[in-house]
Amino acid sequence: MWYSPENYKNQTQTPKELNEELKLLKGELPDSQAKISLAKFLHGNLGITTELLSGIKLAPFQEITLRAMMERNFSMCVWGRGCGKTFIASVFCFLQCIFNPGTKILIAGPTFRTARFIFNNLEKLVESKGAELLSQAFGTKAKRNDAFEWQINGGTITAIPLNGEKIRGFRANVLVLDEYLLLPEDLIKTVLMPFLVAPQDMSERIKIREIEDQLIKKGEMQEKDRMVFKNDSKMIALSSASYTFENLYKTYREWLDKIYNKVEGSDTTYFISQMGYEALPKHMIDETVIDEAQSGGSSHASFLREYCATFTDGSDSYFSARKMHECTVPDGEEPSSLVVGRQDKEYILGLDPNMSDSPSADFFGMSLMELDKETKTSTLVHSYAGLGSLNKHVNYLYYILSNFNISLIIADNAGSDMFFDSCNHSTIFKNNKLNLKNIEFNSNAEGADYVKQVRDLKRKYNKESGNILIQQVFSSDWIRKANELLQANIDYKKLWFASRTAANQASFESQIMSKIPLKLINEENLGEFIETQDNLIYQTKKQCALVEVKTTAKGTQTFDLPQHLKRNTSANRARKDNYTALLLANWGVKCFFDMEDYKIDDAVATFTPRLV
Repeated sequence: MWYSPENYKNQTQTPKELNEELKLLKGELPDSQAKISLAKFLHGNLGITTELLSGIKLAPFQEITLRAMMERNFSMCVWGRGCGKTFIASVFCFLQCIFNPGTKILIAGPTFRTARFIFNNLEKLVESKGAELLSQAFGTKAKRNDAFEWQINGGTITAIPLNGEKIRGFRANVLVLDEYLLLPEDLIKTVLMPFLVAPQDMSERIKIREIEDQLIKKGEMQEKDRMVFKNDSKMIALSSASYTFENLYKTYREWLDKIYNKVEGSDTTYFISQMGYEALPKHMIDETVIDEAQSGGSSHASFLREYCATFTDGSDSYFSARKMHECTVPDGEEPSSLVVGRQDKEYILGLDPNMSDSPSADFFGMSLMELDKETKTSTLVHSYAGLGSLNKHVNYLYYILSNFNISLIIADNAGSDMFFDSCNHSTIFKNNKLNLKNIEFNSNAEGADYVKQVRDLKRKYNKESGNILIQQVFSSDWIRKANELLQANIDYKKLWFASRTAANQASFESQIMSKIPLKLINEENLGEFIETQDNLIYQTKKQCALVEVKTTAKGTQTFDLPQHLKRNTSANRARKDNYTALLLANWGVKCFFDMEDYKIDDAVATFTPRLV
């Protein structure tokens, strides 16, 4: 259902009205009038224009959305997966630039990869068969580590990373923000919104005002007759639905309120499109994917957000999304995500090994916790989720050990023997005299037995010689205890999630200067690596929020992804490897604090003789 309140009606001429007007034209037209009439027709019939330029035939909902984006200052598309957010943004970019010469569009997202995805999609449209007319509108294209830029019709379309001071120097009159739900609120208000301050035609406006001033001075014009400049700045927000406690929903409600209750004296206009998979034409839906996703129940929260574009409150999972949000360090505060450890801090590493390089396999996961010994709390500051060769994972562990003060490593016993043996025998470990040794420790023991295990752990523990490794057996009893501990630490704020470095100028500038061999981390540059860390910490929370607890017929509890997500075997399937690594790291924090708190009594009992 499309709806427009009364205060938005009759603001512009409808395509039907325009076409009726153009039908009245007769005979030959002067060249200038012919050009103006053609431009009006193409602007009023965006479906025909898009097909003429690119060979792409738009669905009615896409044409309506594009018209709204071009006529409103602020547009938001909360669309389900597969609805085509990236496609509609790409089409909007070239239409906006063609109809508005000199337009400067900035494409941004939570990571540079996200922004580049829209840019690359635009490239495919322009270079596709049938888009010969469109390709002629584009000029020079430049791709750098810090920006992708393409010139068109006197303006530019630029994809940028949202980190560092240099982004504050950009100016644009159109912002396209992908994955809006992942963008920090402060970054949007203090960095992105100021991009739109300077009008596109500033020099022309200054000239007009000077002429008006002269006319008013001569008495040939009155103040009330000054030209009113239209606000042509635009912001396009694209996202799937989020939790109701996140900034996307807050912005969504604010814009809805402004649509229904227009502020007097304001010429700013808004548009919101909220669309799930059911609103799509049948030929645009992959029924197999929907059936697979829906097999866990159409009321499942993740399905509602991802496919139905429905906001949920996030309180339905074992690990409350709302509570994890409350346990996240606010942007701009420390600790933020880290690529190099702080010298005065110690770190616990949780490691979930998987050596398969199949695209559909589980990831090799790591979670790094920064310890606060005064408050006995910990913060997730670094994560790893990778596929590929064993050598790739070995190099990454070496990078972790070289740049963080690791006090304890706790790993899943399944597969860790082979991995750590490979590490110790690798050239990079041998050359740097690293050798990790396992400590026999039954962390699942209870009472006096556990005290004895902690005592033995403290006696065997030795950082200098590499005796810092615990291999944890995943018994059903331990899995229950570890999940209960993780839930309790989140509930009582004993575990925190680091803030985003990209939203913290001081932290970003400090970390971007770090000397890290890029071949160890398999990244193109440090800026992208920092973005990856910000994203992985968010993804860890997302994985935790998906975990369900079930009880078997024998009374054993299982903690796993919903069945409909587990059945998906594609390369882009939902995974829980960072959740497992966090589970281990959180348990490792407990074991480390228990070991530190234990006081070894070295006194030896002796016989005291007595005279009788």
